[in-house]
Amino acid sequence: MKEIYRGYNDTEVVELGVNIECPHCGREWMEDGLTECGETYEITCDDEFEDGCGKTFQMHFDAN
Repeated sequence: MKEIYRGYNDTEVVELGVNIECPHCGREWMEDGLTECGETYEITCDDEFEDGCGKTFQMHFDAN
């Protein structure tokens, strides 16, 4: 069987996830695609998993 080796230099970040905590109910989850620096996102704590409050809030993303 042939074999290859990859190290850290061969690694590339493809997508970032942001840990979100609802300021209304405290529910936590990870959201993809909300990683544009300097942007403010409007997020709804939906009840997809039946434990969200359904309220909307804003999150400002800054990677400093």
